[in-house]
Amino acid sequence: MNIFFIRHGDPDYDNDCLTEKGRDEGALLAPRAERLDIDLFYSSPQGRAKETASFCMKKDTPLTIHNWLRELEWGDLKGNAYSTAGPWVKTDNFLKNYHSYPEGDSWMTHPEIVNDRLVGDVKNRIEQFETFLEEMGYKREGQGYLVQTPSDKNIAFFCHGGITTALVSHMLNIPFWTYVAHFPMAMTGITKIALDGVKDEFITAKADFINDYHHLKDN
Repeated sequence: MNIFFIRHGDPDYDNDCLTEKGRDEGALLAPRAERLDIDLFYSSPQGRAKETASFCMKKDTPLTIHNWLRELEWGDLKGNAYSTAGPWVKTDNFLKNYHSYPEGDSWMTHPEIVNDRLVGDVKNRIEQFETFLEEMGYKREGQGYLVQTPSDKNIAFFCHGGITTALVSHMLNIPFWTYVAHFPMAMTGITKIALDGVKDEFITAKADFINDYHHLKDN
């Protein structure tokens, strides 16, 4: 099974839709998405992701909405969502003030982030994502997956930079903050993660490519 994480186009965050530039990016994404031969289309419930998906949908193929694909929430637990700096800004604090990133899931208890709602949100999204993968035939075991029902499907998630970071870093066993710092997501950038194996085989997720946006650069 192949999973394509596709970030939305240039956004109008206030109105949760695409800007004119974002719609142009969606149009450029469409032929690239067609070549991916996507079988199943999933989207965040947020408008900018759904609008991006609309450029890429096959005729008579449904778009399934999953709430756990919406953008991550961050902010002090005592305040409102997005009341504090996002993960990309907080990463700068790690780079400036510490010699190494927190390993594994230890970032969740790090003093820079422990009181941020991001921690609980990431945990919750990963749990829902792993439920989805198990329903698709891939059960998480340790740092990999047990293939219960092999699939040759190509599936696409039209979503956001933050949730893509959380889910892909989890699949690849890369510490969250390391991924935030070193793997940016361009508008309409595509990341392909492959889960290949036969029934009852233990496998690890493989990144075929990360943040591919040649459809924008070539035009």
